[in-house]
Amino acid sequence: MTSTFMKKAVLLSFLFLSAIQVTIAQHILKSDFLYNDEIHTSHYLYIRSEAKTITDEWGTYLNKIGKVDEKKGEITVTNIKKSGLSGYLDKVVSYVTENDNFVVINTLFLDENGRSLDIAQFDKKGLEDFFYQFYDIAYHNEEVRMAEADLEWSEDLMDIAEKDKGKAERAVEANIRAQERLGKKINQTPEELSKVIEKKDEVFQQLLRSEETEKTEELQEEVEKQEKKLVKLKDKNERDADRLDKREEEFPELTEELFKARENLEKAKQVVESKKVVLQELKANK
Repeated sequence: MTSTFMKKAVLLSFLFLSAIQVTIAQHILKSDFLYNDEIHTSHYLYIRSEAKTITDEWGTYLNKIGKVDEKKGEITVTNIKKSGLSGYLDKVVSYVTENDNFVVINTLFLDENGRSLDIAQFDKKGLEDFFYQFYDIAYHNEEVRMAEADLEWSEDLMDIAEKDKGKAERAVEANIRAQERLGKKINQTPEELSKVIEKKDEVFQQLLRSEETEKTEELQEEVEKQEKKLVKLKDKNERDADRLDKREEEFPELTEELFKARENLEKAKQVVESKKVVLQELKANK
């Protein structure tokens, strides 16, 4: 039978895998692009991620080739440094837009006259390196985010395991306390029964010696009272004994659940530590 912990683990894993967005880049593509009411050439990538995340990372990346300004979704780079892209490059204009599950990075490379550079004006390797180096950065950053999310899910699973262990411990403790309480009651019953029997016998002896009608009726009522108390004590003792039997029968299953909960918690902790190592290694390999 699948344990509750494992069901929760499978559910969390399914939800995590459903939430992951893997960064996927295609080839560097090229097409016409309308900019300032004129047709220009755009070089672009598709990346599966969030637009805001890519916009921030892309803006930071562009700093290496010049001064970056962003306004109303348009990223411009001026004061171009030596970039390895082209000696004719004077300005870069870029747009990061979201299209379904993908982000599109459109980039226009302009000369000093505001015209798109011709393919022959580019250093081909420099152009490829420019885009693919960013892709590597974006992919790495996405891996880090995924690893952080993975760690968070694993920690959630560990928290569930911790709660399950606490619940199992409380169940065992409650069972032990119940056994102790019921055992104490059962042990006290013979003494209580003895006292009631002695009282009943004492009243009965008085009844036998009594010659007064009124006194006799009173003693008879007391004998009946003690008899009822005796029956009540016996019934209570039987109920306590049944409860004790039930608690004793439950104990092995409860302890088994506790051991399993502790084992699950240790496994969950091991997974969390493993995820931490993955995250540390990713960050160290930036």
